[in-house]
Amino acid sequence: MVRWHLGRRKWFLFIAIAIMAVLVVVLVLVNTQKPLNEHMYPHDAIHEISNLTVRGAVTSIEEDVKFPGFGIDSYHIFQFYVQLNMTEIVWVGGDLSDAVMFPNDTIPSIWKNIGIGYDNPDNPQLIIGENVECRGYYALYTDTPYSFKMTVSPSIGASYLKPQI
Repeated sequence: MVRWHLGRRKWFLFIAIAIMAVLVVVLVLVNTQKPLNEHMYPHDAIHEISNLTVRGAVTSIEEDVKFPGFGIDSYHIFQFYVQLNMTEIVWVGGDLSDAVMFPNDTIPSIWKNIGIGYDNPDNPQLIIGENVECRGYYALYTDTPYSFKMTVSPSIGASYLKPQI
């Protein structure tokens, strides 16, 4: 009977240590979850002023889309990523107006489909095929997760994505 009590104590000690280890892991994950979520949706935009306004039809809507950059930890997760089949370029300004030329007011074929990274905290409430107007910052360079997509963010002045009426 003495041996049985010693074995029972060992099992109790093992279970207590296992429970403590699981609690430590859970506490570490809970404490790091907030900074991880803050990195997922950074609200600091790449630019402060909009440089492009377009109209078109929504072709796809995805949630929590990750785009890599060239650095090891260089990525951005857009809250929503909307693909748009452009029908009209309403306005081009800022640094983009010097870099882009549109002959005869036509949209080049490489611009027909444009990706929109939506970083506002709300859900844009869009449906596939819906006509929308979007204003944001379009990045023409290739070394960031924002490259070749329009970003709509609270920190970009006058940026929006809304259905056309």
